[in-house]
Amino acid sequence: MPKKVAAAVKNVPLSVARKKLPRPLALYLQKVTKKVGADFVSDVSQVFSHLKNRGADDFQEGSIAKKYARDGKMLRAIIHDNPTFSSTVPIALERFNSQKSELIGSGVLIRICNRTFLLTAAHVADFKSEGSIMIPGRDWFMSPGGCYHTMNLPVSGNRADDKLDAAFVCLDDDFAANLHSSHRVLGHQDLSLEEEPVRRYYYVFAGFPWRKGKVTNGSIATAFKTIESAEIQKSEYEALGLNRSQHIVIQFNRKRVFQESRQLVEVFPSPSGMSGGGVYVWSEEALKAWPVRLPLVGIANEFIPDKGLLIATRLHVYIRGILQFYPELFTFVRER
Repeated sequence: MPKKVAAAVKNVPLSVARKKLPRPLALYLQKVTKKVGADFVSDVSQVFSHLKNRGADDFQEGSIAKKYARDGKMLRAIIHDNPTFSSTVPIALERFNSQKSELIGSGVLIRICNRTFLLTAAHVADFKSEGSIMIPGRDWFMSPGGCYHTMNLPVSGNRADDKLDAAFVCLDDDFAANLHSSHRVLGHQDLSLEEEPVRRYYYVFAGFPWRKGKVTNGSIATAFKTIESAEIQKSEYEALGLNRSQHIVIQFNRKRVFQESRQLVEVFPSPSGMSGGGVYVWSEEALKAWPVRLPLVGIANEFIPDKGLLIATRLHVYIRGILQFYPELFTFVRER
């Protein structure tokens, strides 16, 4: 998780933190706190209080820097070991009349009752008109057998006007049984269908940037990446033409990302290819249990570089779309 979490978790005044933390991080925290607002700092302090209390017995006294290092280790362990991330899969395309494959996006695997679904962004699913979409099977990338569904195409017919950008595939049972073993299919216990949270959270956008992948000699190599950042202020959604009850928007200036391993602010790879990937939330409920399992809460679909924003559609939008096509799964809603 980015280091900006640390000051909020411990509720340390920045005037003190600047004297104890690495200078690049201290300056970074100062700018982030000013941008997200004092209300967000309060929200995050409450959400992360469960982790703070969990480690309190191990930290009786010492410097802010030492406590920061301990908290950072705990947060790194959650990110490194979080099992729900493995539901996000790379998506490749094999174009018609060509044996060449290319990485085009990401998707997420979930199960509702006895059906397995691949969720992705509609603009990624649209590539099926140009060739065969593929995801990792047991031995190799395979084209998902099943029914494709795209929701809410605008009246204009232009995908760029589609604010939800949501699509899914109901996978055939045979295909679902032959998914690659490294990828997890999430059940209802790992899904968050909250429509409009009272608090603002930190979110993790996960996926496979195609610029970091390689396709050579029939082999496909992928690079899994996560981006953790703060949700924008509630008032900013309307200016973007979005609805907070349907969307998640986080701040992401790829030219100024704090890299923990190097203790420096660096440039992050272009997130192109992370569209369709999972969005996971550091929610208060998720952080009560140990080990922590960050639930899936949305599907990524857009990066706005000039505004430094990443956008996702909330998971409940997908679930409602699925139930329109598969009403027999309403049992799932009653379970939730």
